[in-house]
Amino acid sequence: MKQLDAPVVVIGAGPAGLAAAKALADGGVGVLVVERDEAPGGLPRFCRHPGFGWAYTRRFESGPAFARRMLAALDPARVAIETRTSVLSLEAGPTLHLLSAEHGNLHLRPRAVVLATGIRERPRSARLVPGRRPERGVLTTGQLQQMVARGVPVRGRRAIVVGTEHVSFSVLLTARHAGLKVVAMAGPEDRVMSHAAAGLLARAAGIPIHLSTTVEDIEGSVHVEAVTLRGPDGTHRIACDTVVFTGDFVPDCTLFRGDDVDPATGGPLVDQFGRTNLPGVFAAGNVLRAVETSGWAANEGARVGANAAAYLDAPAAWRENAARIAAGPGVAYVVPQFHAPANGMAALPVSLRADRDMRPARLHLDADGAEYWRGNLPSARRLRRVAVEADAFATLPAGRPAEFRFD
Repeated sequence: MKQLDAPVVVIGAGPAGLAAAKALADGGVGVLVVERDEAPGGLPRFCRHPGFGWAYTRRFESGPAFARRMLAALDPARVAIETRTSVLSLEAGPTLHLLSAEHGNLHLRPRAVVLATGIRERPRSARLVPGRRPERGVLTTGQLQQMVARGVPVRGRRAIVVGTEHVSFSVLLTARHAGLKVVAMAGPEDRVMSHAAAGLLARAAGIPIHLSTTVEDIEGSVHVEAVTLRGPDGTHRIACDTVVFTGDFVPDCTLFRGDDVDPATGGPLVDQFGRTNLPGVFAAGNVLRAVETSGWAANEGARVGANAAAYLDAPAAWRENAARIAAGPGVAYVVPQFHAPANGMAALPVSLRADRDMRPARLHLDADGAEYWRGNLPSARRLRRVAVEADAFATLPAGRPAEFRFD
C-alpha cells in the first residue's frame, strides 16, 4: 500500500499539481498527489499537438511529452501518486474525505493541502444550446482529444467547431487525426478570440469562420445531421455529422463554495501567496481562473508548492491583515484577489483580464485614493491575459484595500 499520511496532499496531477509536488519534494517534504483519472498528467496527456509547457520548461513540446517530463522530474522517494481517487470534501483542519478505487473511503489530516484541480469544459447542456439531442456526434474538445488519444474511433466525417479560442484551433489538428474534415467554425464573439494568425491560417485552409454567430438548431436523432447557425446575415444550415463545442472553461472548484469563491473567476479566492480562506490550504493553476497555459499553471504550482513547504517550516498567522484587491473599471477579474503582508513566501504574478479591447491601455493600482503602480501597455485585448509582476505591490500598504483599473 502507498504511504497515504504525507505531510502535504496535492489534489490534481496536472501541470500545476505536479509542479507543486516537485517544489515540495525539493524542499524535503513528503507529498501525496491524488488524481481522479487513471493516470497522472492532466489535460496535456491527451493533446498531441505542440505548444505545452514553454513558460515552465523552455521547451516546445506536445502535451504527452510535457506530462512525461514533469513526471520524470519527481522524486519517487518523496512523492506518491494515487490515481482513481476523488476528493469528496475539503474542510478546515485541513481535513480531506477521499474515495479511492484501491483503498475505499479515506479521511486524511495533512498539515497542508495544495488544490490544483484545474478546469473543466462546459458541455452543450450547460451552454443552453437549442435543438435535438442526437445519440452521437456532439462532443467537447476534451471528449474528442481523449477519443483520439485512446484510439476510440470517431464516427464522423464533417465537423463544425463552435468557438474561436486557442483551444478551438487546436481542435483542427485533433480533428485531422480523427479523420474529420472541419467545414466551419462559429463563435458569438465579434473577432477571433485566439491569435489573429490562427484565424488567417484556418481561412487559408478553406475553413470559413462565422463571427457574431450562435447555434440555433442541431438536427438529428441517432446522429447529428445538420446545424443551423444564426449570424449577422440571418440563418443558414450546414450539413455535418459532428459538432465540437470548444472552450468555455470554468474552474473545477467544487470543493469550495459560497463566499470562498470569486464570482468573477469561479475559482477560490487567494492572496498573493496562493493561500485560500482555509488555514493550511493553498491553490494554484487553472482552478484559480479559466484559463492560462500549461506553463503558466506549472509556474504557479511551483511557487505555491514552495510556499506550502515554507508554511510547514514556520506556520504563521493565516491571511492576517489581508486586504481585498478589486477589479475596477475595464478589468473583468484579477488573481490574486487579496494582498497580505510580506512573509518570506514567493508572491504570484498578477493575472488579470480586460473586459474590452483597448489600444493603448494604461493599467493602474490604486489604494486610498492614491496611485501605487502604473503600467503602460501597447494594447489590452478582451479576456486575454495581462500579467503584472509581484513588485507592483512593493509599496502598497499592508491591509489596505486596492483596485486595479484601466483607463
